[in-house]
Formats: sequence, structure tokens, C-alpha cells
Amino acid sequence: MDMTVGELIRFNEFLDSSIDQTQLDEEFIASRLAELDGLAKKSDGTTIHILALSYAKLLELTVLLAGKFADNCQMVDFGDLVVNPRRVDVCILNAGLIAEEFGVADSLPLWFKKKVHARIGSRYAEDLGRMVVDPSLLLPFVEEKLLLGIVKKERRVRLSDQFRGFLFGDAQSAFSSCIEEDKPVAQDSGKGLGCGNGRGECPEIAAWLADNTVLNVVKDSVKNDLMSVLRDALSDDYLTATNKKFEKAFNALSYLNIGRKNSVDFPYGEDVSIADWDEINQTLCHFTLDGYYMIQSELDKSLSNSTYQSPLLNKLAYDSSMSQHTEIPNHCGLFQHHLTYLKQSLRTKASIRLQ
Repeated sequence: MDMTVGELIRFNEFLDSSIDQTQLDEEFIASRLAELDGLAKKSDGTTIHILALSYAKLLELTVLLAGKFADNCQMVDFGDLVVNPRRVDVCILNAGLIAEEFGVADSLPLWFKKKVHARIGSRYAEDLGRMVVDPSLLLPFVEEKLLLGIVKKERRVRLSDQFRGFLFGDAQSAFSSCIEEDKPVAQDSGKGLGCGNGRGECPEIAAWLADNTVLNVVKDSVKNDLMSVLRDALSDDYLTATNKKFEKAFNALSYLNIGRKNSVDFPYGEDVSIADWDEINQTLCHFTLDGYYMIQSELDKSLSNSTYQSPLLNKLAYDSSMSQHTEIPNHCGLFQHHLTYLKQSLRTKASIRLQ
């Protein structure tokens, strides 16, 4: 028996006992996601369906939280949970060396991305012009001095604001010690930039960033990570229903945002007309834990009956679970790096498009 079965049971028991809808936040789901990823890495392949249902419970919590954020017009929290990557690294190009040794002076970010792609092959991916690459694969480029450093982008902070205080004229000393650090090395913001000592607009910073840096998505949003993991394991009907819930949450958020341009407390203020209540109630999400409990019911059936196949999962998940001796590739074809076994196992059963 797969050694992770008992751990998966304990994981789900802890998850069930820890849920507090009033305290549920992105950090809680992300922490449980990291724990489940750890169990997935230890799996011998016989419990792919159990893993998939466990991930699906986290997806249901993400749906619930997205609806809560939407119904309360929490735009920033909604964006972080559903859209914005949890970690983006800024790769600082060594423009001087690249120009001197390779004769490249223009379109450095494009040149660098092509070079990374050529070296790591199928492990390379892009999303909206940003690389989506395991950061460990970029370290050789630092050692070869093609990169001056790799700096973690501060969440909810514009790049131009984060980098406003740095001395670009001495970029080598500023970034050479910043590999995989949370914060770059701050320098005198008034030198070499002409940006009013870090105050006000500085188009020079934006131009420098565009010409000398490449963004790399290390951790996507919780919602995108979970959907990427489960896209090949869940049934089409369940995926469609889940996507519709996220769409409803987005529409509710947009509706409230428009309404609050006329009324700060919309739709909960006393000035809201009774005639609008039906429309408001139909638009808001009012999501519950019903979907979470449905997944738990399917999980209970799967744990008590080894031959049971949940209608929420597709056949591929069960084919993978039955193949205990499936050869696992060394690298995952998709762009997420945090999960290994689940998606890799599924990829041995079908040809899956790059995300």
C-alpha cells in the first residue's frame, strides 16, 4: 500500500477540523497546498485519485473564498487569490557583458529568453511574456554572469517603485549578491537616475526595467496552481461547473465595483432601493461549503472501497493510480514547479498541451 494513504487521511482530517469560514484566507489555502504537494512528491503512484480529490477540496475552498472576496468587493484580495502570481522573480541582465561577448545591444530580454529556452528545452514555458521556469535552472546563467542577480518582486508593489531606490549605474555591485534574496540591495536613489531622490514619476526606471530585466513566475496564484494540477484529473463537467463559479465571482466583483461609484456602501447601504434587491441577490455569489462536502463524500467512498471510481474524476486519474510501476519522467512538462508526481503521472497516460 502507498505509504502516503495514512498521511493523506490525516491531512484531510486536519483540513476538515481547521476550516473556519470567518478566518479563511489565501495564506491558509496556500499552506495546505504546500503540505499536499509534499505528500504528492512521496506518492508511489497508487493514490493519484486520492490526491486529486484532496486537491479538489482545496479548490472548493478557493471557490468559497473567491466568492466571499467578490461579495465584499475586496478587489485586491480577489486578484491575489485568483489572478496574481504569489511569487515573481526579476532577472537582472548583464547588458554590458552581453553586448561585449555576444554583440547584442537591443531586445536583450527576448535574446535571453531564447537562450534559456534553447538550453532547458521542454522545461521552458512562458505566460504573457513572462518566463515560467524553475528558478534553479537559472542559476547557471548567474554563474556565467549573463545575469547580475535574481530578485524577488515585492507583492502589491509596482516594479518601478521597488526599483526606484537602486543605483543602476553600479548594477554589478548592487545585484551580484542578490541571487534568490527576498530584497535587492538598496542604493542612493538620487545617483544616475535623475528621479528626484526616489519621489514622483520616473520613466527612466520603467525604460530600464523593460530593457534590462526578465520576469520569471515562480509561484502562480492559488487558483491557477490548483486548476493546473487538476485540469487533467477532474471530469469535464466538474471543471466546467467550477469555472462558472469563478466567472460568477468575477461578475459579482465587477457589479459591486460599478455600484460603489454611486454608493460607497453598495449593496449594503440604507440608500439601496428595495427594487434592486432581487438583482443584487441574483448577482452575488453566496457560495457555501456544499461543494467541499461533496468532494469529501467522494473521498470517503474512495477510501472505503478500492474499486470505487468517482464521477468527479476522469478515467486518466484511475489509469494512473492502477499503474504502480509507471516510469516517471525527470521533469514535468507543464510550467508549475511546486508539484511533481501527480501531473507527471498523468502525463505518462496522455499527450497534454503546454499551459
